[in-house]
Amino acid sequence: MVKSQTEKRGRSDWEEAALDAMAAGGLSSLAIPELARTLGVTKGSFYWHFRSLDALIETSLQRWEESDASAVLELEAVRDPRARLREAFSEARHSSRPHALYVALSASGDKRVTAVLRRISDRRLRFLTAAYVDLGFERAEAENRAMLAYLAYIGLMHIRKTASPRRLTAAGLEGFIAHAIDTLIPPP
Repeated sequence: MVKSQTEKRGRSDWEEAALDAMAAGGLSSLAIPELARTLGVTKGSFYWHFRSLDALIETSLQRWEESDASAVLELEAVRDPRARLREAFSEARHSSRPHALYVALSASGDKRVTAVLRRISDRRLRFLTAAYVDLGFERAEAENRAMLAYLAYIGLMHIRKTASPRRLTAAGLEGFIAHAIDTLIPPP
């Protein structure tokens, strides 16, 4: 028996579509009819999986936060702290949707979003601080370096979304990341 489109699309499909829409246009860009069109299903499919748009927002934000936590766990598995920090900067090159989400949602003012952003930032700052402590820095210095590295990371997210393509070329981005690594990760 062939499944219908509605049966083929599950909660996770709706959450992923919602995250894509939020990354492209922020929280206010979410609309059930548009998401249904994107997924090729009817609005009824939405109500099969979610009681409201707010419920979709909450589970989508939870999905994003869990994805970020998994990414940090992968980075923490790198034993050498210098390599761990390099991997974190490398992640900045390749993770476009999480960055677009962060930028698009950071100005939303929604309390749910603010809470998720705070937990993501706190987790990443703890990760960076631990890496700098593992490099031998005292805790206060490690926290300062972690904050500087995180601010460079956040700034990179924003500039990738807002800079003109002529200003931020692929080579320019690579050059900035190489400079950030040289500046923010001390040599052995």
